[in-house]
Amino acid sequence: MLLASAATLATWRRAPYPPWLWLPVQTAGVTFVWSGVVLRLRRPANATGRWMILVGFTWYIGDLQLSDNAALFALGFCCFYLSYAALSHLVLALPSGRLRNRYERGVAALLYTMPLVTQGVRYVVEYPPQPQQWGDPQGRYSVWASIGSVFGLALTALTAALVVRRWATAGRPVRRAYAPVWTTMFALGGVVVAATFAALLDAPLGLQKMTLLAYALCMIVTPVALAGGLVRVRMARVRVADLVVRLEESAEPEAVRAAIAEALGDPALELWFPRPPTEGHPGAGYLRTDGAASDVLPGDGRGVTPVVRRGQPLAFLVHDPALREQRPLVDTVLAAAGLALDNARLLAAQRAQLEEIRASRARIALAGDAERQRIQRDLHDGIQHKLLVISILVDRARAAGAAEAGDDGQRPDLASAALYLTEVLHELRALAEGISPPILVEEGLAAAVEALAERGPLPVLACIPHRRWPDHVERTAYFVITEALANTYKHAEATQVRIRADDEPDRLVVEIADDGIGGADPARGTGLRGLEDRVGALDGRLHVNSPPRAGTRLVVELPCAS
Repeated sequence: MLLASAATLATWRRAPYPPWLWLPVQTAGVTFVWSGVVLRLRRPANATGRWMILVGFTWYIGDLQLSDNAALFALGFCCFYLSYAALSHLVLALPSGRLRNRYERGVAALLYTMPLVTQGVRYVVEYPPQPQQWGDPQGRYSVWASIGSVFGLALTALTAALVVRRWATAGRPVRRAYAPVWTTMFALGGVVVAATFAALLDAPLGLQKMTLLAYALCMIVTPVALAGGLVRVRMARVRVADLVVRLEESAEPEAVRAAIAEALGDPALELWFPRPPTEGHPGAGYLRTDGAASDVLPGDGRGVTPVVRRGQPLAFLVHDPALREQRPLVDTVLAAAGLALDNARLLAAQRAQLEEIRASRARIALAGDAERQRIQRDLHDGIQHKLLVISILVDRARAAGAAEAGDDGQRPDLASAALYLTEVLHELRALAEGISPPILVEEGLAAAVEALAERGPLPVLACIPHRRWPDHVERTAYFVITEALANTYKHAEATQVRIRADDEPDRLVVEIADDGIGGADPARGTGLRGLEDRVGALDGRLHVNSPPRAGTRLVVELPCAS
């Protein structure tokens, strides 16, 4: 305020503009200085405050032209546009106060260099130069004034393009905090473009003064907009109270993640937990709230904030890198969510272990199926084949003995041996087919169940689509059907059985129903519990409905997405 007051009082009598315009012009710089000092004190790690102070001080350099000292006049004339260069630098450096790449650094260098060059040439060419001011169509200017204006328009366009690019790549927290600033800056750039064209086209003096007034007002509003954005970031801490309420409602990992993401204003935030070693993953790793596992945390330029409790990593937030500039807010949110994060970690670890158990059960079931197929092949291709050869040899021995004896060949011992061999072959064939029916492998579940129904002692009505499912799904469904039919034949006293399969998306649903006496209870027998274990090994479900004297209905749901 002292700086603005001193500049205004020192130049009041020699001001080139009327009071209604000169007061806003002189006030604009002090708003930047005051806001920059406050920002430096509150957020010393952020260089934005430094550039705001620079904008405020350079705003008053042009007033040196009103001095009678030739050196001060030359300094004020040549540095008249430095405030606009510092302002553009401030815009490019948001939100951290630092330029991020060579393009921004190159544009910033041109912003400072070109006004000094063009104004220096003008100081020499237009000698003795007139005080530089906006909106003076009567002034005596050289062609270098127009050249400087064209360069200014080009640099304004480059700055705007980089700001648009920054906006497009910024995360939601940055957009929310600095949207008022960038909006004001775009308005300010529009005023600069309009004023430059007005000067190039020798617009009326009144119009040029109105553009200067709009420029001054935008300069006054810009620090306020920046402070407003920072206040919005501060006010985000108020949402911590809502966060605590939400975290008390559920310990679900995904619910905890969503609550923290909303409190921090980053919908894309991910929450990862250290993954406990398991049989399938013996090494260190990480587990996301949706169950995804990874050996490393995701990168791609995103920020990672560890949550440490008692010296041990509790969780990791993968978030928008702009949240690094809002560390107090992040720390506040994490402090409020500490207990919920601990509970969510335990729940996620428990689910990971359960998932590993399910996967282990599925592997055991698949290994059992593979072993049964191997046994079936060994029986069919090995023992059964050898018994068939022995049966043929016995028949030949009977025929040879009959020819030598000249009788009808009825040797009791060989006849008995042939009969026993035939029975053994039938029993072995039935055993092999029961272990892994070839028709199931070759033609699918529908054909296998139809063959099974034809051999049953009761009418079996089967309605199964003639399509194929994954091998392990078909084998499990066939196993359930054969066991259910066996139980029905033995205990149900039924007159018929109905089997139906529904081909639903990503799963196979099989229903086996009879009209028997009912009363089946998985808790009282091992048969239904064995079915539940077999179905559960594939992460399926078995439902039993068996009221007394009302039949039994089994419904099996088997996932078959893979």
